[in-house]
Amino acid sequence: MLAAVRIENLTLRYPSGTVAVAGLSLDVRPGEIFGLLGLNGAGKSSLIKAIASLLRPSTGQVRIFGLDTRTDAAAVKQRIGVVSQENNLDAALNVRHNLLFRCRYAGIPGHVASQRVKRWLSLLGLEDKAEESVLHLSGGCKRKVMLAKAFVTEPEILVLDEPSAGLDPGARELLWEQVRIFRAAGNTVFLSTHYLEEAEALCDRIGILHHGRLVSMLAGDQGCSFAPGMAAATFRAVTGQADTDEAS
Repeated sequence: MLAAVRIENLTLRYPSGTVAVAGLSLDVRPGEIFGLLGLNGAGKSSLIKAIASLLRPSTGQVRIFGLDTRTDAAAVKQRIGVVSQENNLDAALNVRHNLLFRCRYAGIPGHVASQRVKRWLSLLGLEDKAEESVLHLSGGCKRKVMLAKAFVTEPEILVLDEPSAGLDPGARELLWEQVRIFRAAGNTVFLSTHYLEEAEALCDRIGILHHGRLVSMLAGDQGCSFAPGMAAATFRAVTGQADTDEAS
């Protein structure tokens, strides 16, 4: 079976000489929710950027359904939805037009795009913000718009970097529900999170990244949910970090 995400001997080195990811290899299966945990500076966001074709590998390669993120970046971006830690909204546009322009870029017909945008504005409680400039939104609302922008094109893979950051508990529960629905349709999710309970509740497998290396891999019970505290205990054991609040 063709991997949804295939990472082969990936190294990410910045011009400063800092190595964010060192010799990492990983396959993520189609229809899987794969979670990534790690401390600050572990390399999670750099890895997310590489998967999303936003950061070129120094060595090794990343493939999305067989497409090389370096040579096929445009095709890769058509097949994924991304929520990064950085704000990727167009400040010149209102909320609705941010979503419509994302649909247009993905080649979605106008009437279909309008229906999808309406649905996601409603799901995320953004209907009353639809005509507002994103510049005037709170941090939590901006995060919701970024999530809607990732979901609205109905991609094959969602790449989520700390997707719950800035969300209130109700919005977080809604996000979890939509991620599960997305996966139930046969799609793939790659997410990084510092909420250990989020990883345990959502993920089929969890990888722990430490100093740029994948040091542990956990799987739920027969592909189902994890026993409460399993990821936290392993995380503390392999990182030496007792306070999971410092994981991010």
